[in-house]
Amino acid sequence: MPKKTNKVFISQIVGKPHLKHFADKTTRHQIDKGGRMSGKSSKNEIKIPYLLAQDPTAEAVVVRKIYKDHRDTTFAGLKIGFDRLGWRLKAREHYPKGNSSKLYIRTTQGNYIHFVGLNDYESQKGARPTNKGNQFKILWMFEITQFASEQELNNTISNYVRGASDWFVILYEYNPHPKRSHWTYEWVKKMEKREDAYVNHTTYHDLSEEQQKEWLGEIALNEVENLKKTDYEQYKSIYMGLPANLTGTVYKQFNHERHIKEPTYNYADIWVGVDYGEADATVFTATGLKQGYTGLEVFKTYYHKNGEDGVKNINQYANDLMQFCSQIYAKLNRAVTVYVDPANLTFIKLIEELSYDDRYSFVYLEKITKRADDKRKSSIQERIDITELMLGADFVTFTPEAEKLITAFEEAEYNTKSERADDGRSDIDSLDSFEYSWLKEKRFIRDLILGR
Repeated sequence: MPKKTNKVFISQIVGKPHLKHFADKTTRHQIDKGGRMSGKSSKNEIKIPYLLAQDPTAEAVVVRKIYKDHRDTTFAGLKIGFDRLGWRLKAREHYPKGNSSKLYIRTTQGNYIHFVGLNDYESQKGARPTNKGNQFKILWMFEITQFASEQELNNTISNYVRGASDWFVILYEYNPHPKRSHWTYEWVKKMEKREDAYVNHTTYHDLSEEQQKEWLGEIALNEVENLKKTDYEQYKSIYMGLPANLTGTVYKQFNHERHIKEPTYNYADIWVGVDYGEADATVFTATGLKQGYTGLEVFKTYYHKNGEDGVKNINQYANDLMQFCSQIYAKLNRAVTVYVDPANLTFIKLIEELSYDDRYSFVYLEKITKRADDKRKSSIQERIDITELMLGADFVTFTPEAEKLITAFEEAEYNTKSERADDGRSDIDSLDSFEYSWLKEKRFIRDLILGR
């Protein structure tokens, strides 16, 4: 057992936002994410020794992408964590001394902490319980944004969860990637739905005022505030742990607070953009031109991708579109103009035939061309520029229910050729559908915004 010293109060050495789950060893997946200086790392550096002290048979594994990065981060931090708990460790007796040695921490009561790098096969192969009767019971996955994928993460977990009998916890820790296209965003959404997981997003603001002043200091806090004033996007990414419009982001003007709003449903005209796909998603986007021509509202969307939620054929998609338009007409009693990607000739023909049915007399199918007015630009870049113009002028808003489209705006990136990437990293189908809804009126929209 650790040598007894003066009484230690956990509330004095662990950040306020981390106290709720500090002693938790029943929740299997414990995910701490957020901005820098929020106390995530220091919490785990103390929590691991705390849990080990209660179970002499427990061993821990700490995983980073690069093995050598442990020395000045997790290895150094855990030694500090032991010390803060009053558990004194000695070099050479409890941990190695010297830059070339293998990293480990062991205790006199039989615990052992292994350090593993995904780039170092030997460190992975050597991670086995050291004492007879011991089991891996703690797995600390440090900075998982550096992992290649969710599969790499799960493969790593499978190496160490085997054999655990009474308890086993996985501590995930990371600063969210600035781009929503990173795999961790979809992964954490899935983890939020699991009953055996918690997700805790924290920032330096969540520390008590006393902890901010004593642990961070006035100089650091002033630096944060200055960055907030001079480069808010960098501040969002680094200190708030939020996605940000940094280099490579397509829609830099997109802003949740300004552009996500409940619809007014008071429209002079209604347009529906359609992007039909067999292998890709099929998307309908309903956009309303507000009375007085004061802006656009995306008020309703449809998204379906074969393989994700059942399989539909082209006829079913055509019927879905007519039902989509019928719902709009029933609610707003206004005609609906439909614009379909001109490349989808068969789908256009089906919609044209359906529109002759008296049941859909309120549906008008119009042709569009994707050719750019400015020959120096691609048609896609012209659509991006007009969208940015609308966003910058607060001319367009989106219903909160248009989740796929909102995510598409946040994830869209330029590739190395300065083109909007269409390689699966973001949802281009939703963006195309939105653009088709207003594309025929692009000059009218541009003139409205620029006051011509």
